[in-house]
Amino acid sequence: MTGDTDYLAIAVCTAVISLTLWVTFAVSRRSQSADGFFAAGRSITGWQNGFAIAGEFISAGSFLGTTGLIFYKGIDGTVILFASVISFLPILFLLAERMRNLGKYTLADVLVFRTGARRVRVAVALSTITTGAFVLLAQLVAAGVLLETVSGIPFWVSVIVAGSLMGVYVFVGGMLATTWVQVIKSSILAVLAMIVALGVLTKFGYSLPGILGAAATGAPAGEAVLAPGLSFGDSSLNLVSYALTFALGTAGMAHILIRFFTVPEAATARRSLGWTIALCSMFYLIVILMGFGAMAVLGENGADIVGPGGNLTAPALVTELGGGAGTFGGSMALALVAAVAFASIVAVVAGVVISAAGTFARDIWPTLRRADSVEEVDEDPAATERADAAQARVARFGAIAFSVLAICLTLMIGDETNITYFMGMAFMVAGSAHLPALVLSMNWKRFNAVGAVSGVLTGLISTVVSLMFTSALWMGDGPAPLEIQLPIIFTLPLGVAACVFGSLIGEKRHGRGYDADEKFAEMMVRAETGIGAEGVSVPVH
Repeated sequence: MTGDTDYLAIAVCTAVISLTLWVTFAVSRRSQSADGFFAAGRSITGWQNGFAIAGEFISAGSFLGTTGLIFYKGIDGTVILFASVISFLPILFLLAERMRNLGKYTLADVLVFRTGARRVRVAVALSTITTGAFVLLAQLVAAGVLLETVSGIPFWVSVIVAGSLMGVYVFVGGMLATTWVQVIKSSILAVLAMIVALGVLTKFGYSLPGILGAAATGAPAGEAVLAPGLSFGDSSLNLVSYALTFALGTAGMAHILIRFFTVPEAATARRSLGWTIALCSMFYLIVILMGFGAMAVLGENGADIVGPGGNLTAPALVTELGGGAGTFGGSMALALVAAVAFASIVAVVAGVVISAAGTFARDIWPTLRRADSVEEVDEDPAATERADAAQARVARFGAIAFSVLAICLTLMIGDETNITYFMGMAFMVAGSAHLPALVLSMNWKRFNAVGAVSGVLTGLISTVVSLMFTSALWMGDGPAPLEIQLPIIFTLPLGVAACVFGSLIGEKRHGRGYDADEKFAEMMVRAETGIGAEGVSVPVH
């Protein structure tokens, strides 16, 4: 991976991006309304939504970052993949259908509907944007490294190109465009991954023992890659906390959960998860094969090729499988992987940006302007339509601003950090700050605004503070005080306790005409049946 200009790779990247841009502009007319921009007109089918959700997972974090993590850490690097598959179960059983039945646009919409307090919007907005920032850092680092490798242009230029594209997707096409870009990307990436897996298996005579034996010989850590301990040491607490971060954090990720607002009914939301689980399970098995295959194929010099963060492991592997650097086969393989990986990155960041932009437009902007919220104009359909249209306009420009901010932060952190760790930070914030409040809001009668604000802010602050005492972010002398890499095992209980304690000490009535018992009953009816929710198709029996 020399960084020399590869015009073939650039041409293929350009072709794939041109296809996604064409789709974006083609659907732009269907994204002018608020419902079209934020929720794709509630028109996404089960398989489309399933592929789109899978696309959020089959990203640079898994394709590039986790492959590199397995290359360096072996068995320990696979924990994130198994935990990610399990993570769909809390969504399936606790959130997917009920959130769709509520018919909202953002996580704050759900919690404000339950609590009736505008201050909840601000708290959720802070945690949502923090989560999105961590995801964007991971994806843009990967985009910068990838484009620098295949084109030879500087890292900073590569980041600007990727960040600008994600802003265009959201500004022009909204949720519908980002959904179709994810569908296209997921389909191409799944096919490409199967071809790479077939190439690895063919090289070693379809022998898994042969691949593992060669991996143990060529891996930087030697035979230790075949046993646990390289990443988590002897600490079972470290392992459990790391796995829980990804197993539970998914159920609090805003850019994942808002996709359930794009389907017409709850049954479609449930079916979409079936597609997601099938596609992700297949892909994650291939990523494991690619990680160990890279050890076996690249050999002792592999560490010099893939870089200190391991983010170039997948491109290096396919180049070698195609015939090596400088050959037509190697260049073509690299071109295809680079193009699809770059499209994957831009698709994921576009999904995160539309989530952040929606949060800014619906949750922060009205508060800054002291304008009426959606709840306060809900009785007037004309006022509601005007407020929604204004928020969609604000969201479009918010997407541009958020893209610029993400670019600046990425350029500050550089290109040597494994992007999977940034994804872990995002999942930890989501699991500690969002998940407790969402679950309690739809299941506990005494939950209120004080509990929501307390839980979200406690989860957010405890996560950020605890991460500063881990080895990745510790700035002091000597070893970090916390040996646990992602200490959600401490921060999640704090978030739950804050929700419960805040609700117990908080008032039961909030604002003018708000009745907590009546609102809980209304939310339960909507969550279970969809009756009364915006844009929900209620089956007739």
